[in-house]
Amino acid sequence: MTPRDMVALAGRALTGGEDWAKPLARALGVHHPDGPRDTIDPRSVSRWRTGAMEVLPWAAEALPLILREHAARLDEEIARLEERADEMSEAATEIERELDELQEPPEPPGPRR
Repeated sequence: MTPRDMVALAGRALTGGEDWAKPLARALGVHHPDGPRDTIDPRSVSRWRTGAMEVLPWAAEALPLILREHAARLDEEIARLEERADEMSEAATEIERELDELQEPPEPPGPRR
């Protein structure tokens, strides 16, 4: 796999689509060898994508880090969402129980004394 192929694979994995140059540029900014920044120039990523420019070695080395970091954030989000889904299911069950109790016919009155 060429560095260009690695960039494309990482970009598609990161975004789930083909519009990945800017998101990948932002993700690479954190790993810039001269210190973290908000982004690198998205035109560089576009040039790597087209083959007009060689992929910088530090950028290629950062790709697996970026993907693992993003995967870890998604795993955390999944855990949070699963917890929320459990809370919602428990609340729905409790509400259904309460509704069932409200719908039960009242006991007929006992004999008068």
